[in-house]
Amino acid sequence: MKVTNNQAGPRGLNTKAGPVLVDPGQTVDVEMEAAELKVAEATGWFSFNGKDSAKSDAFQGKEGGGAKSPAEVIALADGNFMAFKSEAKKLLGDATPDKKDDILAALEDLATQP
Repeated sequence: MKVTNNQAGPRGLNTKAGPVLVDPGQTVDVEMEAAELKVAEATGWFSFNGKDSAKSDAFQGKEGGGAKSPAEVIALADGNFMAFKSEAKKLLGDATPDKKDDILAALEDLATQP
């Protein structure tokens, strides 16, 4: 698949062949696992096969807030751990556990709270 970096700085992708650094405006042809593709789409930093990711307009990153719901963060659990933990920390704050299973349990608890 063709992936283009839409950001002002370089961004990384986790591909089947290993990590790939994509310069601003650069398009690369890569193969990605489904979980890593979800993570890359969730950032809003890339367009895929000439189309912007579904999240790109909604993703605000640190500049604008844009926290995901607990369910959206749980969906990121099978991708890049640090991206998953970073999104979880936006919801859980300083109480974010260190281990993936503990983070998932905390997010599930948060998702079931009224």
